[in-house]
Amino acid sequence: MSEVMKNLRGSVDPLENDLARVYEHWQEVKRSQGQRAGLGYEPRDIKTLGPESVISSRVLNASAGFEEVDSDQSYEALVLKYPDRFTPDVIAAAQERLKLGASKVDQFRRQDIQFFAKSRSIELFKEHGIQPSIESWVARYAHLPELHKDNSYADEILTKGFRSLVWLHEQEKDGERGRGLTAVVEFGPMQLDRRAQVLDAVFFERPIGKELLEAHKDDGTFISRIDASRHSRIWPISSIDVDSLLSAVREKAHKIAEYENLNPDPHDPLNLEKIEDTTALRQVVLRRYQGAFRQALLRKRPKRCAITGTNEVSVLEAAHIIPYAERFADRDKQENGLLLRSDIHKLFDAHLISINPETREIEVSDRIESSDYLNLRGGIVSDEVSQKSLSFHFENFQKQRL
Repeated sequence: MSEVMKNLRGSVDPLENDLARVYEHWQEVKRSQGQRAGLGYEPRDIKTLGPESVISSRVLNASAGFEEVDSDQSYEALVLKYPDRFTPDVIAAAQERLKLGASKVDQFRRQDIQFFAKSRSIELFKEHGIQPSIESWVARYAHLPELHKDNSYADEILTKGFRSLVWLHEQEKDGERGRGLTAVVEFGPMQLDRRAQVLDAVFFERPIGKELLEAHKDDGTFISRIDASRHSRIWPISSIDVDSLLSAVREKAHKIAEYENLNPDPHDPLNLEKIEDTTALRQVVLRRYQGAFRQALLRKRPKRCAITGTNEVSVLEAAHIIPYAERFADRDKQENGLLLRSDIHKLFDAHLISINPETREIEVSDRIESSDYLNLRGGIVSDEVSQKSLSFHFENFQKQRL
């Protein structure tokens, strides 16, 4: 941590404390995009010029990066929170930039998961004993919590039908206790009485709750705001925060699998359920897991294609060595993944390129004619990946030769 960040965090000035949280959010966004989480010249300029001067300059010059972060964690938001610290022209510029323009609304509408709802089962369904399951929830009408007044613009989107993460309060009330982050739910259009029909739901086998809140307590993130709100509420949620929450769910599942010493057999037919055989909502969740998987590999592996060495991050994709199957417990462990250039990923998934599990040499199918790919034969893959995963993939590669 830099000296400037330490000083901002430890300052008695609340503006400087909030500025530290803004910078931490920016770093989190960069990491989620596979970028180096640096702050550029900001620490130097803060130290030399002071927070108000730097914030004013960036707001007046409409500095780049604003669209990539949560607007609540921006210089502009700080200006409006502490208006007595800034001049009228800076305040006006911040207000203009923070207006929710049509482009941002359209971007939000295109998100595949748009909301986060925190409630209780009895408040949602107005009945005792409704268990969190597809059979109990689908086709029922849920009573949606209110939006915060700052998010009232999103009510119109709720009336069109939407998808939401659902968190059930863990504190016991009326004899019922939730389990935290429980499901992703597809709702029909919200009615005037705030009821919406549950059309589909994906329930997490391993819900995550208090441990996640404790890990993010008072850190200024979306997750910390969940904990701060004791009432039932629904919020618009950014794509980045969706990925963070789903990553936490997957991480918990992996830890439990390791503790229970699970060793799933990839040849078991139950481990090979195909994505296309599942519902549209399930496909959305699986794609989200795929995005989180890529970010995890970018953080832990050299940012290059494991087979060609290409280091252009924009063309790197996360390949699952054992297919992206619903029930295979080791699916999203990093040792079951490779960063591959997009064209290599397609050939790898088609079992036209594989890796010999014994020698780690690259093998290319005789069905490939292009010398660009044939010349990859014999190369060595140095990434630390699962022998079991490689063996499974190589078996299917050899079957293609028959």
